[in-house]
Amino acid sequence: MKTRMNWKSVPVLILAAVLMAAWSYPVLAQSKRQDRPGGYHGELDFPISWKRYYGYEEWTKIMHDLQTQYSQLCDIESIGKSRMGRDQFLLTITAKETGAHDTKSAMWVDGAVHGNEVNGITCSLYLAWYLLTRYDYDPYIYNMLNNTTFYILPGLNVDANESYVMWPNTENDPREPYRPEDNDGDGLYDEDQNEDVDGDGELSSMYIEDPTGDLKLSDDGRRFVPIASENENVLRFRSLGREGFDNDGDGRINEDDIGGPDPNRNYPYGWNLGAGWPYPMSENETHNAWEFQRTHENIFAAFHYHNTGRLIMTSVPWEVEGAAASGQSQRTGPYGMGRGQAALTPEQRLAQMRETNQYAQLFDRNVAPEYRHDLAVQQQIATMGARIMKNYRPTQAGPPGSGQAQSNSYMSAGQYAYLIELWGSHSDGDMNGDGRVDQDERMLWLDIELTGEGWVIPHKFDHPDLGEIWIGGTMRKHIGRTPPARYIESEAFRNSQFVLYCASQFPKVEMEDIKVTPSTGDLFWVDVTVKNDRVYPTISDRDLERGWVEQDKLTFSSSGSITRVDIPEGSTIIDPNDRRTRGNVVGTEDPEFRLQGQSSQTFRYLVEMSGNSGWVEFTITSQQGGTATKRLNIRSGD
Repeated sequence: MKTRMNWKSVPVLILAAVLMAAWSYPVLAQSKRQDRPGGYHGELDFPISWKRYYGYEEWTKIMHDLQTQYSQLCDIESIGKSRMGRDQFLLTITAKETGAHDTKSAMWVDGAVHGNEVNGITCSLYLAWYLLTRYDYDPYIYNMLNNTTFYILPGLNVDANESYVMWPNTENDPREPYRPEDNDGDGLYDEDQNEDVDGDGELSSMYIEDPTGDLKLSDDGRRFVPIASENENVLRFRSLGREGFDNDGDGRINEDDIGGPDPNRNYPYGWNLGAGWPYPMSENETHNAWEFQRTHENIFAAFHYHNTGRLIMTSVPWEVEGAAASGQSQRTGPYGMGRGQAALTPEQRLAQMRETNQYAQLFDRNVAPEYRHDLAVQQQIATMGARIMKNYRPTQAGPPGSGQAQSNSYMSAGQYAYLIELWGSHSDGDMNGDGRVDQDERMLWLDIELTGEGWVIPHKFDHPDLGEIWIGGTMRKHIGRTPPARYIESEAFRNSQFVLYCASQFPKVEMEDIKVTPSTGDLFWVDVTVKNDRVYPTISDRDLERGWVEQDKLTFSSSGSITRVDIPEGSTIIDPNDRRTRGNVVGTEDPEFRLQGQSSQTFRYLVEMSGNSGWVEFTITSQQGGTATKRLNIRSGD
C-alpha cells in the first residue's frame, strides 16, 4: 500500500533542508585556513550572543566551556577569591605546541576593576573568543598565538560586577569592592543602600509635589526640568534623590551604600590614603591581579578596561622641567625647526602631520632623555589606535601615580600600559555641532537610535516613608556608561583589533645581514646587522632605566680556523663614503644592548683566519624579542 505524502509539510521540509545546508556550508565549502574576508572564520564553532550582558555564573561558564573546547590553546585557573568568595578566573591563551606560555611575550588584559564597568568584561571575553575561534581559520591569529601569550582576566571586581548586572542599580553604582564601611558614622555598616522602590528593575530618581519646588514636568511628560519663571502656573516638584528607603530611621535615604575603597587607587605605585585606603593591595581583587602580573615577567604590555568616555589613555613617563619636548622641537624638517625657520608650535606640527594622516597624534610632553623612546612609541601606538577605534580619542594618562592599575603596570613592572575608557557620550547625537549632546538631543538619540527604549517615564508611587511621590525621568542602566545591547559587539570587536595590533608589534629580533670585507693578510672585517622592525623596542625605557630586564646579547661562534681579534671597542663608520653607516666595534666581549623599535644596529668584528676557509655564526638573544641565528661561510679570495 502506498503512503500518501502530506504536501502541506513539503514547504517546511524544504525550509529545514535549506537551513541545515546554510548552517553547515561554511565548514564544508572551504579548507579551514583562509585569507578571504568573505570566508568563514570559525564564529559558529563556538556560537555565543554578544547582544546581552552576562552574570558571573554565565560568563565564567563561558570561560570554562571555551577552555574545554580549545584545550590545545587555552588553560583556565583561579588567581584567587574575592572578598565574598567568588573565584577570579583567568584564561591563558597560546598555542601550546609551540612552547609554554611563560616562554613567550605576553599581553595582559583585565576588565571591570570598577563594578559598574561591565562592558570591560564583554570586551575581554570577546577577545578570548575571537582568538580561540579564529586560530584554525585566520593566518593572522594563527601566527600570533604561535608566538604570543594572552592572559585574560575578564572580571576583576567580581562581587560588584555581579551586583551591577543582576540587580537594579544606577549606571554609576556599585563601583568598589564590598568592604563594609560606615559612611554616616552611626556604627552600622552599609545599612542604607539605594533600593528599587517601585520594583521596576531600575534605580531612578524620586520627586515630590511641592508648591515651592523649582522643577516641572517637560511638555512631553518624560523629564523634570527647571521652571523658567516664577510666574508659571504649573505643577511644581522638588528632587528627593535616588530611589530608596530610610532603613535606619535617621530621616535620611541612601546615605550608607555598599562599597569600600576605589580599587583603581589601591595599587602600589603612587598609592595615597585618600582614595586607596586602608593600605596598598588591601583588597583581594587588586592583590590577586597584581600578584599574577608581578610574577609573570613575560608580560610585555597591559590593557585595563574601564568606562566611560571613548578614550585611549597611554601610560607615559612623568614630565620634567627643562627637558626638550621629546626632542621634537630640536629636529629639522617639516615638523620641527630648520635653519632660518621659526619653531612650529605643537598645534602647527600636528596640523602638518594630519595633512598625510588624519589620525596622527602628537604628545607634547617634556620627559627626561632616557624616556623619550617610550614617549615616541606610545605616540605611534596611539595614532594607530585612533585609526582602528575610529571614534576613540587618544590621550596621555597624566602624571603616573594615585594607585592606578595602568600607572602601576608601567612604573612598577615596565609594561607598556593602556587604560581604555569604553563607550561614552553619544557623539552622533550632537545635532547642532556644538561639541556636546544636550538633554533634548539625548532624548532624540534615544528615540531614533533605540526607538524609544532606555528611559524611565515619570510615574506616581506610594512610598511607605514619604507618601505619594513620583519616580522616573532618568535613563535606564545600560545607556550612558555601558552600551545598549545592539552596540556591545561592535565596541568589543574594535577594541579587540586594537589589542591584537599592539600584540603584533611586540619586538622580534632578526639577523638582517652579515658582510665580510678583507682587511689585510689573513684578517677580515665582519659586519653584523641585527634589527627589530616592530614598533615596540625589545626593552621599555622604564625597564632599561631601572635595570629590571637583561639586555639583548649578541654572541659569536666560529669554526676552528677563525678567531676573534681583541681590538678597542667604540663606534666607527662602516662605509667611508656614507657617514650614516655607523657600527659598534666589538672586542672579545659579547655586546649587550637594547634594540629600539623599528631600528637596527651594526656590530663590527675583526677576525683572523688560518687556512682558506671557515665560518662565523652569530646569535642574538632577547628576553622579549626572541632569538635569531645566522651563519656565514668565509673563503679566502671571495
